[in-house]
Amino acid sequence: MLKIGLTGGIASGKSLVSHYFSKLGIAIIDADQIAKDLFKPKSKHLTPLIKHFGNNILDSHGELDRKSLGKIVFSDPKQLHWLNQYSHPLINQEMKNQLSKVKSEYVILDIPLLIDKGANIPPRLQPFIDRVLVVKTDKAMQIERIIKRDGRSKKEALAIINHQSSLQEKLALADDVIDNNQTKQLVNDQVIELHQLYKSLC
Repeated sequence: MLKIGLTGGIASGKSLVSHYFSKLGIAIIDADQIAKDLFKPKSKHLTPLIKHFGNNILDSHGELDRKSLGKIVFSDPKQLHWLNQYSHPLINQEMKNQLSKVKSEYVILDIPLLIDKGANIPPRLQPFIDRVLVVKTDKAMQIERIIKRDGRSKKEALAIINHQSSLQEKLALADDVIDNNQTKQLVNDQVIELHQLYKSLC
């Protein structure tokens, strides 16, 4: 099965692109959603996070407060490393489980951190990917969307963007690119065009 790695910076429009592929009947494996599901309240996987970072990473309902966790890890590389070392194997295993159940001609794997700084795909993710699809968005638009969507400050938005690989690093590994600097209709048009390409490659 052809496996397409979908990536792009935070708030670049990956979810929109996934939505349009899904409407065409293509299976979507969302690494970010997997992470949310793994660390639901009372999950056995949440306990080590609380033990390491403390109860401050939980909201009033006992759910993981990703914003609070983000403030910790994006200001401390050692904490970010610990979180990645703990969560990545869990996410990888669930991606394998979901891949084994896919019925569509090809599959989209939405992986925000598919490409790291230095323009590399981490070895743990390489088996999941045959082609790389990058969603391209201007940084100013990303910042605006993060502030509006997540209620973060401009400083926080920039910190998150700067912890990820740059657009140039992502484009260096891109087999395909979707431009999300204009309208949703233009994004949909690009998805339909790529859908035809991916079907032909299958």
